[in-house]
Amino acid sequence: MPALEMPPVLNRIAMAGPAGLAIDDDQAALDQIEICRAWGYDIQVRTARAILMHESDCVVPICVEREVESLAWGITRVHGYFEIGSTNDQALMEARAGCPEGTLIYAERQTAGRGRLGRTWISRAGSGLYFSLVLRPGRPIQFWPILNHVAAVALCRALEDLPHLDAALPKLEIDLKWPNDVLLSGKKTAGILLESVQSGDTHEAAVVGVGINVAPDAVPMDLRDRATSIVAQTGAPVPRRWLLVRFLNHFQRLYKLFSAGAYGTIIETWKSLSTMWNGVEITLTEGGRISTAVTCGLTETGALRIRSASGREETVLAGDVSIRRR
Repeated sequence: MPALEMPPVLNRIAMAGPAGLAIDDDQAALDQIEICRAWGYDIQVRTARAILMHESDCVVPICVEREVESLAWGITRVHGYFEIGSTNDQALMEARAGCPEGTLIYAERQTAGRGRLGRTWISRAGSGLYFSLVLRPGRPIQFWPILNHVAAVALCRALEDLPHLDAALPKLEIDLKWPNDVLLSGKKTAGILLESVQSGDTHEAAVVGVGINVAPDAVPMDLRDRATSIVAQTGAPVPRRWLLVRFLNHFQRLYKLFSAGAYGTIIETWKSLSTMWNGVEITLTEGGRISTAVTCGLTETGALRIRSASGREETVLAGDVSIRRR
C-alpha cells in the first residue's frame, strides 16, 4: 500500500488559526479536508471557512516546525504522513537523498513499523507517536549507539515536564531498560530503533526511530501485562504534539552534548534514570543462546557490562535483555 501524505490543506488551515481558511468552492481543498477528517482531524467548515478544532493535540507538520526550538540544528523539517510502511525506512531513504539534519518523518499509522531484532511495532492511528529523526553526527561511529541513550533520556525529560502541562498530573514511575526501552511502572511504553546510512566505508547519517504508546488503545489487550501507555498511567489526556515538541527540544540539548563529545555525561544521566544497569539479574538472549547474568555497568560507548554465571565479566553490544523477576 502506498504511503498517504498529509495533504497541504492541513498546514494551511492550521496556519490560519481560529479565523479559519477561506475555501469557498475549492473542491480540491474540500476533498483534502475529508481525508483529514477520516484520520481523526476535526476540521469544521463554517461560512466557507475551514477551522481546525482541538488544534493543540493535532500533530500538524507546520505547527511542529514552528514550536520546536533551533538548538542543535536549524529548522526541524517535518514530513507528515497519515499512513506509511515505516517511518525509519522513509527516513533512511530521505537521508540517502541528502536531506538535512533535523528532518523528521512522522506518521499517524505505520503498516510495517518495527523495533529492534526485527520485532513488529504496532502503530495505531491517533493513539501514539511514531516518528524518525535524521541526524548527521560528526563523531566516531563507535559512539553512535549512545544516540539510543540520548533519545531515552530526552523522552524521560519530556515526561517529567508533564506537571508544566497540568499540575494535577501524577508523578510517573519512569525507568530505562538497556538499550532502548522506556518503562512506566515497570511496563514498556516506548521503544527506540537506531539505524545508519552507509556509503562505502563512510557512515553518512543516523536515523533515530521512536514509538511511544500515548493513549491506552495503542497497546493491544494481549500485551497489557507487559506494556502500557502514558495516559493509562496519568489517568488524563496528554496532547501528542506537546509531548513531541518537548521531546525534540530535550533531544537537541542532549545532542549538543553528544556532538561535543560529552559521552560520559549522557551515560551517567541515563544511569541515573535506570534501575537495571548495575547489580540486576537478567536473562540474555544472544545469537539464539540464552544465559543468565548480573549487570555491572556500561562502557564508554553505552554497551552493557555483565557478569556471567561463571563470574566472568563480558560486554553486550546487541543482545536481547530481560530482567529476571523473583
